[in-house]
Amino acid sequence: MMYTNEFFAVGNTAPNDDLVQLIDSFTNEIVVFKKIATWVDGEFLIANDARVLEDEIIYRSRGNDYYVNTVMFSSRKVYVTSFGVKSDMLVDQRASIQKAFNICSILRLKLVFPNGIFLVNSYTDNNKFREDYSNVLELKSNLDIEFEEYSVIKLGDYFDDKNFVLFSGFNHESVDNLKSIFNITLKGKGTIDFSGDVSQIRGKDRDRMIRRLGFEGGNCTNVLIDGLHWVNGDLSNCIGTGWAQNGNKFAIQNCIFEDLTKSHEESNYDHSTIYGNSNFLTVHNNTFIGNEQMRLVGCACEIHGSNASFSNNKIYNYLRMNFIVGNETEKGTISNITISNNIAEVTAGAVYVWGTKNCVTSDVFITSNNVKHRHVEGKTLLYNGWQSLLIIENKLGKCERITVKNNVSHILYNIEHSTIATRYAIGISCETESLVICDNHFIGHSVGVILTLADKPYNQYVDFSFINISRNSFSASSKILTVNAKKLNYCLISDNTTALASDNLENLIEINSDIIQSTTIKDNIYISNQPKVEFTPSSVFLADPSNKAKYVLSLVSTPVPSINGEASVLVSPVVSNSHKRVGGMYTIQPTYPFPELFFNAHTFGAGSTADIKFKVDNMTSDTFSGNPNLVSNLIVNL
Repeated sequence: MMYTNEFFAVGNTAPNDDLVQLIDSFTNEIVVFKKIATWVDGEFLIANDARVLEDEIIYRSRGNDYYVNTVMFSSRKVYVTSFGVKSDMLVDQRASIQKAFNICSILRLKLVFPNGIFLVNSYTDNNKFREDYSNVLELKSNLDIEFEEYSVIKLGDYFDDKNFVLFSGFNHESVDNLKSIFNITLKGKGTIDFSGDVSQIRGKDRDRMIRRLGFEGGNCTNVLIDGLHWVNGDLSNCIGTGWAQNGNKFAIQNCIFEDLTKSHEESNYDHSTIYGNSNFLTVHNNTFIGNEQMRLVGCACEIHGSNASFSNNKIYNYLRMNFIVGNETEKGTISNITISNNIAEVTAGAVYVWGTKNCVTSDVFITSNNVKHRHVEGKTLLYNGWQSLLIIENKLGKCERITVKNNVSHILYNIEHSTIATRYAIGISCETESLVICDNHFIGHSVGVILTLADKPYNQYVDFSFINISRNSFSASSKILTVNAKKLNYCLISDNTTALASDNLENLIEINSDIIQSTTIKDNIYISNQPKVEFTPSSVFLADPSNKAKYVLSLVSTPVPSINGEASVLVSPVVSNSHKRVGGMYTIQPTYPFPELFFNAHTFGAGSTADIKFKVDNMTSDTFSGNPNLVSNLIVNL
């Protein structure tokens, strides 16, 4: 029986039978070739047909006749070894692998990598793509790759301190005109080994553009990456799902990402294992295993597109779990993002959201995640951010409809910065409309929820509207809520509990805003700190903790009595039969609205611009200037 290369060699005199059985010259397997006259699409072949001449693996030429491997009519599956690819740790196999990609893409065959180690140790043959993008293997449409168990693609030491994109969708001389590619599958039990022990980022140049990726989709649509083990690298990203406005319908599931940063944090200073710049992104049931360097620089998954889901993943030894941002140069305004049912151990905040200029991030649902935060010894407490479940930073954008529910955030250390709080439950500095923070359990945080202004250069007060902070549990917290806002509108803070480290803490709920409208604070429980309300300079009233009287403060037409010696005066109370009152605890309706509010306190003056002095929850007495232009409607239920 002849070998394939012998039968199809020029000058071979064996008869041109319609059906021939041969031995594959690369794999030594028995193969059958059939004489044909048409291409895979039914079009008739011509003399010296370029399509066959570029193949000569599946479609073969013999004189004026053409043959095709009958795998085209049966399993439609072919091993990469049929294209001359060998398991060899010394000889570069890139060119043969690329040919296999090209042919299987055209013929829509499943390409299989068998047990073995396949070395890739050079750039693409396309000079332009090599120079501009650092391409190694170029992706094609309809590329279906299966990795059998113990199959390994291994990058060589040629890429030490060089940029590379192993599987690349960069396919046009202009990055603004990338060609559309679609229907790509990488699936199986194989390993992608980046040889991080010998191939790393060298030097400490933050101005250098680092592009070391396992996969970059470019302008890909319909991509599935399933079950692979991505390991042993020093990468900027492992998988990039799209470039700029490109990228759509991308699923990454059942993969293991392990040990993908190696060099010093000043060399590899920014790593995201998945850079999810595509709409309809699904990242499900993956395991992210970092190391000490990843704890300093690594994000498991960035989300830059709409209709994205990050669920049922496990993340260990990373800096953060997710980074969500809509950029004008990418997908712009983004919405419908779910972060759910993940288990993570991270250094800093679990989920970061940036509200960027001219973009709105909306309909973000963060639920049922279990997060532990562990500080890196030897690094400052401010290294790469604060320790919290969620941080939304103001970059001159806006967020809408953010829900944070049924999560656990547990800080595993109790050290604190000497001047500022670093361990808080949730921190938001971006204008936000409709924020729900409910049924979460925060353990070890020194501060609860903070709604405030951002760091420079974005340090401006913003509006917060339709805020619901309810039924959360805070352990070892000194505050439930701190608000510093331009306007607080329609806010409910209720039924939260906190176990305090001390019985002499002050300002447990603190709201500072030019305008406070329709805000309700009620039924919050403090352990180790009994609420006490005092008003000065008028008579002092001590609240019985069992008292359930409701204080309703709103704009009404009730006249205010005249001021006598700058003393505050009480408006005649309006008391319903259902209200229980102790001492001076009444339902009170003043005409004067107020510029500042603290928990368990209502403040009102006896004139349109009178200053107000009060004391609440053991805090130091303060005086606030009157503001006749303030419009407020607030309920405080003790």
